Amino acid sequence: MIQLSVYLEDRPGELANFIKLLMDNKIFIRALTVAKTSEYGLILILVDNPEKCINLLEDRDFLLSTTDVIAVRLNDRPYALYEIPKTLGENDINIDYFYSTLIKDESMLILRVEDTIIEEAINLLEKTGFPIVEK
Repeated sequence: MIQLSVYLEDRPGELANFIKLLMDNKIFIRALTVAKTSEYGLILILVDNPEKCINLLEDRDFLLSTTDVIAVRLNDRPYALYEIPKTLGENDINIDYFYSTLIKDESMLILRVEDTIIEEAINLLEKTGFPIVEK
């Protein structure tokens, strides 16, 4: 999946304005995490239509980048938060970071590994029974 990393000014209301911009343009958020750097707010986001979102944000001069991530469908597996990093770690694959989704009926864990081993990580997770979300 494609994750967008978007930088926002660190001031009150910017996050709400950003989310409203997406809503007004019928771009729906699937997963979101927000962090703060020394100067900006950083949003890591999965949306239903990444291409449309990228075009919209570039037209509005947002600073953004894209990253390939793995979205693993959890399917009500109560130990998935343990099993996924355990499986990858036992196979010498390091997770850079992860977060989860906002969609109630589609719980997913979104994780980032190095680009050079992303296919290996996907194959390993699928082989051990974790369904990967393609888009």
